Amino acid sequence: MATASAVIKVARGELGYRESGNNDTKYNRWLGRIPGYAHGGYGYPWCAAFISWVADMAGAEDIIPRTASCLVGVKWFKDRGRFNRTPKVGSIVYYGANGGTHVEIVTKVNLLTITTIGGNTTGKGLTGAYYNGNAVAEKTVLRASSRIYGYGHPAYDEPGKHAKRPAKGKAPQFPGRIIRLRSPYMRGEDVRMWQEQMVKRGYKLAIDGVYGPKSADACTRFQRARKLLADGEVGPKTWAETWS
Repeated sequence: MATASAVIKVARGELGYRESGNNDTKYNRWLGRIPGYAHGGYGYPWCAAFISWVADMAGAEDIIPRTASCLVGVKWFKDRGRFNRTPKVGSIVYYGANGGTHVEIVTKVNLLTITTIGGNTTGKGLTGAYYNGNAVAEKTVLRASSRIYGYGHPAYDEPGKHAKRPAKGKAPQFPGRIIRLRSPYMRGEDVRMWQEQMVKRGYKLAIDGVYGPKSADACTRFQRARKLLADGEVGPKTWAETWS
């Protein structure tokens, strides 16, 4: 289940990490080599690599791009219609011309400022302030800053809309959202509960809480068997029929 709080928790756990040598970090070592850079190809600017690593550790790798390039990150969000000038907690903020200079995660939004955590930057860590841009740090930035290009908005899950597990022997209520195949894939406790019930009915599915193509196919086959609209979406009728 990929939430903004999960991403921020992972990022906060990295506060105070400092590069070894010029831009040599565990985040770049995880992401991979780029020819032409120091340290065997690992010594490239690492702000975007840090964001990618955090996303992977938080289970948000399908809703935040894996890249060392800020420009690639901006394009990724724009291509999905998830980029604008309004910050939200968990947004990915891009700086500089066309967003290609630097990137951080928004952890707090106020009327005049945002608070961010980023890598390869300056700000406060766990043991003081860092001024030479070689650390994971937290800082406050004016929302009106001319440095801010815009914000990418990951398609986080919304926990408040997810199903709650019922008392033993009772069917769960519909979670309040239609589960459908989309990009990025929908995920959450409601998906996991539905998958568990479908497996009990004999459908071969991974119970991973992610509504991918196999889940949609199983849903369509189940709907046909129950003479429901076979659209591959778990709406109120399909949800109720799953437990009938």
